[in-house]
Amino acid sequence: MSIPQHKLHAPSSNPIPSSMKTTAFLCAATLALSPTLFANGNGAGPLFDGFSGGTNFGGWSYNPSDVIETSGGNPGSWLHQSFADTFAPIWISGNGVFEGDFRAKSVTSLSFDARTDGVTFGDGSGFQMSIVLRDTKGTANPSDDSLAYSVGPDIPLEGAGWVSYDFAIPSQSMDATPAGWTGQYAGGDDWNDVIQSVDRVEIWWIDPDFFALLQPWDIGLDNVTLHAPGSSVVRNGTGINPLGLTETNPAEIWGSWNTAIDIATPGAIAAYLVIGFGGPTSGFIFPEFGELLVLPPFRIFLNLGTLSLDIPADPSLIGACITAQGATLAPDFTITYNNALDVLIGG
Repeated sequence: MSIPQHKLHAPSSNPIPSSMKTTAFLCAATLALSPTLFANGNGAGPLFDGFSGGTNFGGWSYNPSDVIETSGGNPGSWLHQSFADTFAPIWISGNGVFEGDFRAKSVTSLSFDARTDGVTFGDGSGFQMSIVLRDTKGTANPSDDSLAYSVGPDIPLEGAGWVSYDFAIPSQSMDATPAGWTGQYAGGDDWNDVIQSVDRVEIWWIDPDFFALLQPWDIGLDNVTLHAPGSSVVRNGTGINPLGLTETNPAEIWGSWNTAIDIATPGAIAAYLVIGFGGPTSGFIFPEFGELLVLPPFRIFLNLGTLSLDIPADPSLIGACITAQGATLAPDFTITYNNALDVLIGG
């Protein structure tokens, strides 16, 4: 039996065309395979900063003289501070992308690449790279801050080029201060307060317990990534659609996102997975099909109940969200919408 396949052309100016019935049919009965499925995923924004295109997603800064260089990074663009006159440089996040409730985000680590191109005294030996998670309590007064920090390996030596770092962040730990971390808390706080209210992430070119001579530094930063596992949430609008769509493997870069749609229970002959790049919706109910839960533009995948989609090995996808809805195709070609999944890409 052959199944008709058509290509959907969803209008960009109006996410729900005037002919709701026509749109509903196209959503359910079209097939548009594309290797660039995740190229324009909608959602929360990246948890990755590679400074491409002159963009500093995390608002990372040492001072206003920071420059995003267009070449020489690891690879490509990078953040450059050529004259940090200090005891040890500190990069500070600044626009909310890399902050927030790390426990709710299930953060597992922070990774980045760093380089030391110049230091006045010595070559950087004896300094250790560290990260600080700071809860500022919403004030500019550092005396009420609570913070936790982790000390890692040595900083890059002068002229050594790019060095990669990866700091584990045990966001789910309920300890007062987890192993490998040191806390400096105010007002009876502990790790649990800080990890659920991170106002600033700081990357230090020194152990925060140490001090050093004031001297000029020339440093670089690239590929800052806040890692978290992939996850999904079932969404079913008014509840009239069957709960047939499930996730069998989370969406994470360097891996695959696997889904299953129940075709056995309704006796269906095939299934559709519909990716809605316009985001989630509800309330658009079509008697023939059910409730539409995702918005165009669409990419639709015909399958026999299971589907595996490769996630590109692109850290910029970490933290991006996609919305997907399942549907089944009966032997008489009747389409039945299933529930949706709101998917967070991890890595």
